[in-house]
Amino acid sequence: MGYIFESEIVAIVNTVRGRTIGESDSIRLRDVLRADIHPAIKAYFMAEVKRILHDERALELRSKRLPYELPETASLQRQIDIVLVHNYHFEQQDFESLVDEAVHFQFNYLCRPQWTLLNFIYGTQRKASASDLQRKLKYCVDYTYFPDLIRRYVEERGLAEITYEEFKTLLERIDREVVAQHSSLELARMTRALLGFVDAAKQTPPDEFEQPKLPVNAAIVFFEDKQLDDIKARLELERDKNNVQDVTVSELATLIEKVRTGNEDAKIEASLQDLLPSISRREEKRVQFDNIVVSMDETQQHASASEKETSTPGVPGAKKIDQGPHPPADIHNDLYEEISDSDRKLFVKKLFRRDGQEFRKAIDELGRFRSWQEASHYLDELFVLNNVDPFSKEAVLFTDQIFTRYRTKEL
Repeated sequence: MGYIFESEIVAIVNTVRGRTIGESDSIRLRDVLRADIHPAIKAYFMAEVKRILHDERALELRSKRLPYELPETASLQRQIDIVLVHNYHFEQQDFESLVDEAVHFQFNYLCRPQWTLLNFIYGTQRKASASDLQRKLKYCVDYTYFPDLIRRYVEERGLAEITYEEFKTLLERIDREVVAQHSSLELARMTRALLGFVDAAKQTPPDEFEQPKLPVNAAIVFFEDKQLDDIKARLELERDKNNVQDVTVSELATLIEKVRTGNEDAKIEASLQDLLPSISRREEKRVQFDNIVVSMDETQQHASASEKETSTPGVPGAKKIDQGPHPPADIHNDLYEEISDSDRKLFVKKLFRRDGQEFRKAIDELGRFRSWQEASHYLDELFVLNNVDPFSKEAVLFTDQIFTRYRTKEL
């Protein structure tokens, strides 16, 4: 990484281990998801177990004469999968190895998301299939504009695969658009996800009147990844000349504003809420996806004629597939109206921490997805982040109602 954050990583690993397996010989995924650990770690474990199940299912032999596609069969299969995944059994050695892997991945992703996504998705390969891309994005719960926009980009163009170079360009375009749409304070606040990850390792809660601080080297890596070299250089100057080792969100926002405006007297005033670490998956403003699509399309004008003939518009060399029928865009309106008042109240109370607005946002979000597979991934994330037991009667009822709507629309 250029900077070693081993002490922070070791602290997080030890905290996760202590709050989960401890001295036990084994642990189930279900108990990991119930533990008081950061949601990003839970999401990594969930995605890894789903990968194992997916790989095993790929080896199964299924007769064409057996009606696996029936709604009743699909519903039972989904319930079986939930039980299998949440009761996956980790032996201590395998669990501790995966904890180390998860913490390193999430710390890297939070510090330098572009670099991490490129290396995680492609490794030594130069191409990635859309299905592999979708699967690996499940490991990421922070900086949601990345997975959200990448998924939409791939789906709206019907891509079967995308090259390393194309994906790298897309990430850069997304981040450039994010930076353009955010103020200095909002850019500084984006580091709160990293602050929250490091803060989750602390054994004692921080002083509510003390602003949490981010290692300045982590901030340098963060802005280097976004190719904001002027902000990176200013942070390095503060570190080397003024011996600054840590920065608060408020201090970081002020430094960014000074760089952006050239006014050394600039100062950003922030509320206490702006300064606290965050573990929310919806920290960032919604980025205008259309703007990024336009930017990508403009780069296509320089592609060769042969590339244009065989490619999807906007992505040189990308292959296209037929996505088939999609559920209507108003599926979320139908769903909201069809959920009874009593069920709505139950879901808001038990699944959304008594927050009716969050419930409605979730229904709207579910309406964006084209398939049950995407919706189910969102529900997995939702339950993990809201600390909801997916086996609770309320979670099962909510999942079944969403599943029924998608199966009805897809058939």
